[in-house]
Amino acid sequence: MKNIIGENLYKLRRENGYTQKQVSAYLGITQSNLSKIENGERNFNMTLLDKLCLLYNCSPEYLLGETDIHEKSRIAFRSDEKVDLNVVAKMNEITGYLKLLRKLDGDK
Repeated sequence: MKNIIGENLYKLRRENGYTQKQVSAYLGITQSNLSKIENGERNFNMTLLDKLCLLYNCSPEYLLGETDIHEKSRIAFRSDEKVDLNVVAKMNEITGYLKLLRKLDGDK
């Protein structure tokens, strides 16, 4: 179980077509720090965990390697340097709320 958190972060970033530069800017950290997190040389705090979960539309348990269950986002975004990762994260958050509302509505 070598650096599962870093491996998951790297895998998610690559799957979504983001660069370290884009993700580090979104997180408000340096590209060097993001690289160290992905390589298991540095930890991150709960604020970054929350932001990463919103960006990649995944649970904290998935990022931390406690589960393999991860549902990819169904919303397609351009994967170029101009995509605003804050918008991506917000859309993922809204989608999550809508899923919750549908689930609650179905429980009536």
